[in-house]
Amino acid sequence: MKLEELPLLDIFNSLRQRHGLLLGVDDYLVVLRSLQAGFGVPSRQEVEQLCCLVWAKSEEENRLVKRLFEQIWQYFTVDSENDSLDATETSTQSSTLEDSLSETPPLDEALPELETQPSLTLEPVQAVQAVRSSRRDRELKRPRYSLLTEYFPVTKRQMKQNWRSLRRLVREGVPTQLNVEATVAKMGREGILLEPVLMPPRCNRADLVLMIDQEGSMVPFHQLSRQLIETAKRGGRLRQTRVFYFHDYPDEYLYRHPAFLNAQPIAEVLEEIGEWAMVLIVSDAGAARGNFDQERVESTKVWIKQLQQSVRHCAWLNPMPKECWQYTTAREIARLLPMFEMSRQGMNGAISVLRGRYFAEKMDE
Repeated sequence: MKLEELPLLDIFNSLRQRHGLLLGVDDYLVVLRSLQAGFGVPSRQEVEQLCCLVWAKSEEENRLVKRLFEQIWQYFTVDSENDSLDATETSTQSSTLEDSLSETPPLDEALPELETQPSLTLEPVQAVQAVRSSRRDRELKRPRYSLLTEYFPVTKRQMKQNWRSLRRLVREGVPTQLNVEATVAKMGREGILLEPVLMPPRCNRADLVLMIDQEGSMVPFHQLSRQLIETAKRGGRLRQTRVFYFHDYPDEYLYRHPAFLNAQPIAEVLEEIGEWAMVLIVSDAGAARGNFDQERVESTKVWIKQLQQSVRHCAWLNPMPKECWQYTTAREIARLLPMFEMSRQGMNGAISVLRGRYFAEKMDE
């Protein structure tokens, strides 16, 4: 099946209008751009998993997406068998895919067979126009769109709280705070208090370095990456937050721009950030595609060794659930340094590692 033949817009509109799922234009474009980047294209199962990951927010919605795709795959099977029919016979049997999906019953009823010919051009501009203009006269019981600003596993507030726990307090600057112990000791020696002993205030000198995997299988998680960066810079109360980008693993360079611009040699970056910097890597480590890549493991191993020799504390945050790491590249990479899933508990664990409170959770054999 070709990419342009996928009836994604029809399924998307059916989920919003027939079944009332709170989906917006951005939700459709995430799937669209992920497919155009090569994520989910190799098989029907991966396309289905991608749509479930982005569009479904509950187990019930997940089952609904899968059942609609089951109709689609049944249609394509029937359609391939009818290639030998003449034009008259084919036109007699077909109707529009949109009408068929709009008549899809609720989950507790049986789904009818698909009999229609899909028609969809995967162009973002056309997709947005179609989503906005389709069935405007139909009244929905719930709003059509929901503008989501939170990444559900961890809220922005929780992210800020985690960043603020990253502290490396150092006394520096003009002495303005009273040193009680030194003042009392001075009084004991001199027998009189002529002048108190002052000391500089404590300042947070913690530096955070985010190394973020970009493009490819990480496309669905770009919003998460942006949210991590925003909360660290604006609410983290850190001395400095640096952000670098790579794809799959850094070969020789890291990039300061998400479009892989402003390249900088890895060795130069590590020398610049210093040994006290706390490094957090954000990547699915191959878990999103569910495959194993030995070359990626070996190349990542070289990079991680170089990183561990240069900084004291580093951790890995994986947006894919831990149960998805099994039999993938992520499982092997998790043996190289502490890796945590993107959840509230997982982020707490990653922050604990960056603070020097290391604890290891053994991977299941």
